[in-house]
Amino acid sequence: YKPFTVGQHLLIRPSWEEIDDKEGRKVLTIDPASSFGTGSHATTRLCLNEIDGIDCEGKTVLDVGCGSGILMTAMLLMGAGDATGCDIEENAVNTTAENILKNNISEDKFSVHLGDLLSNRWLNNKLSEKKYDLICANIVADVLKNMCTTLLSWLKDDGTLIISGIIEERKD
Repeated sequence: YKPFTVGQHLLIRPSWEEIDDKEGRKVLTIDPASSFGTGSHATTRLCLNEIDGIDCEGKTVLDVGCGSGILMTAMLLMGAGDATGCDIEENAVNTTAENILKNNISEDKFSVHLGDLLSNRWLNNKLSEKKYDLICANIVADVLKNMCTTLLSWLKDDGTLIISGIIEERKD
């Protein structure tokens, strides 16, 4: 796992690698762990490329299936004002918080919740308290299909929904 660039604004690196970025990119530090998402997987990289092309400044963002927190961290580094994440795996929730803090982002800028937003009434109510400028979901096709209506209802009228994770065999 070595440092790599994404788009024009992001550079992803593990904590043990020193970098000298003369381009002035936002440096996102993330280490491989048991949670999905170092940025090397194609679906994660696709999401990161989309995030790189969006003005995140001051935006309210949601990362559904946050895994390692790489997408939330990228959005916060790109200027998001507030980020919320959720995942069905307790390890992912803990790893997301650790990775965001590792990038020197204040705890008051984000929250991470454990649970399935479709079946957990408390989580669904919590996440639906506000509308989001940007929602990311890098999950398998069946789950994305089930969440689509919910995610769109939480999106601001001029918001952006980024979904990924659909493998070639499931594209239809």
